[in-house]
Amino acid sequence: MDLLISAATHRSGSTLIQRIFNARPKTIIWGENGGCLTDYCNIYNNALHYSETFKDVRESYFNGGQNPNQWIACMTPRPEVLRSSIIHSVKALNYLLYVEEHRDSFDMFGYKEVRYGKEELELFRECYPDSPVILLIRHPVSVWKSVSPRAKKERYGSIEGFSDLWTKRVNDYLKLSAEDSNMHLIHYEKVVARDMETLDLIKSIGRLSDEEIEKVLAVKVSSSSKPTPRAISQGIMRLCKDTMIKAGYDEH
Repeated sequence: MDLLISAATHRSGSTLIQRIFNARPKTIIWGENGGCLTDYCNIYNNALHYSETFKDVRESYFNGGQNPNQWIACMTPRPEVLRSSIIHSVKALNYLLYVEEHRDSFDMFGYKEVRYGKEELELFRECYPDSPVILLIRHPVSVWKSVSPRAKKERYGSIEGFSDLWTKRVNDYLKLSAEDSNMHLIHYEKVVARDMETLDLIKSIGRLSDEEIEKVLAVKVSSSSKPTPRAISQGIMRLCKDTMIKAGYDEH
């Protein structure tokens, strides 16, 4: 994978960024896959429990002549072997899913996702040490306005649930971008406002021209925003206030 676009939440502009990168003919950035890296993190964490909990069983078996009559029901390989297997599995999946069929048609491959937090992004980095990662954020009130009524209920449940997720993810993204110079925090608002520094970064990562970027920014696709009651907007800003300030959003 040459690029990952990771948005803090749904309706943060990840499709717009995907479209911008795909404006270059030799680039293919695929859409969401339902958060596959989360499943790999779960596989790792579940197996790690057995690897660590039954360390003594494993060591006793291999240091004691592999006695088949000792208790070995939950014996699991060493954590470092487990982690290596997860990394190889992710890389194999991504290559076969995203690259192999089109390897002669494109020279830049990636995908975008709206479900990843710190753990998933750290796994991606282990798999692809040199690949750029775009960490996309958007003002929480604007995100809420853009979410459908059904999704507000089923995905978040309440403004508290939404605000908790937005705050956690954005804090993760701030920390990751501060620690990793190849993880780039990008504000959706700066993209649509055509902020020169932001567009220059995207242009550099994607080997894009100004014309290719503008061709996408000039066209709105699947854009929606509905009025939000003032009390709800104020509630979201109150709940997200500290993180909004850290992320560069003012309080109004």
